[in-house]
Amino acid sequence: MRDQPTPSCSSLGRALACVLPSPLCAPLRAAHKELHRALTLAFSLATTHRRPVTLQPLRESREGHLSVHLPMDVRWGRPAHVPLPPDLANTGWRGGRPRPITVMPHRAATANVWFLHHGREALCLRLGLKGQVEILRYRPLLATWTRA
Repeated sequence: MRDQPTPSCSSLGRALACVLPSPLCAPLRAAHKELHRALTLAFSLATTHRRPVTLQPLRESREGHLSVHLPMDVRWGRPAHVPLPPDLANTGWRGGRPRPITVMPHRAATANVWFLHHGREALCLRLGLKGQVEILRYRPLLATWTRA
């Protein structure tokens, strides 16, 4: 079993990530844009039509449902070598297949966590109940999660 990084190690990694920026790989950059586009569209449709809209990975779009399409070489889930973000480590969250996210009018949503990965890099989309969106990026060389 892999040891979790110590708090001082992870805070040092986050500090280094600020000083040593590096771009996302092209496939994850495209996936990041697709996640942002899909969430923006879902919130807009839910507000405009005053009805819930569901975001689903790997499904076809239909009324009330939007699908999220990723580049061919980006995969759903969190690889075993990538640790959970620090605030998810003790929550009992295990990962696995992404579940649909339902977005309600007035920017409310069902909370969910989605992981995407390409090689050693990973993204974590976290959506809160009040519609707050956070996308984190795993930096393998620094062994830390930072905002994407």
